[in-house]
Amino acid sequence: MNFESLLNSQERGSNARILGLSAADNPYADSDVEGRHEDERNVLYEAWAFGWEMEDTVRRIDTGIYGFLRVEAALAGLSAPRT
Repeated sequence: MNFESLLNSQERGSNARILGLSAADNPYADSDVEGRHEDERNVLYEAWAFGWEMEDTVRRIDTGIYGFLRVEAALAGLSAPRT
């Protein structure tokens, strides 16, 4: 396993949160995913969960682009984007 694999797994977790999947939908939770060794699977599981948690945290706080979009939507009289 390399650093790129970890980043890819984090990105997959982040994308899963964006798409509305729950933390329980981690594809590395299954013990025989892609024939990986248990240690490698555990590391990828944690990387995916980290990516999911980071995206979830960003969506829960009113900072960054999500906070900006909420304010803009409110000013325009539109409903705020769902997170």
